[in-house]
Amino acid sequence: MAAIDEEFRERSMVPGNTLILRPADAIAFVCRCREKQVKVLGVDGFHLTEDAIQPDMGESVDLSQPPYRGVDCWKFAEEFLNERLDSGLFFEVVADE
Repeated sequence: MAAIDEEFRERSMVPGNTLILRPADAIAFVCRCREKQVKVLGVDGFHLTEDAIQPDMGESVDLSQPPYRGVDCWKFAEEFLNERLDSGLFFEVVADE
């Protein structure tokens, strides 16, 4: 996913290889994946504090499995993120690039 990742690297909330994005930036990432026809496999939610990055599996969705597999993964990812715009969470978008 190097090409899309690199486009969004400066928006990441934490240094390193994993992009942890604000919800609006994660939605923009999903839109870019749609433009390039790159499937979104999942969206993972995180809580960020000064001391830690805490994954929240209750705020994550696996789009590579039924009932999502083979459908409009971008639409589902966008809806998932839009519902969490004001949640205070941050997100990693997992794409198949």
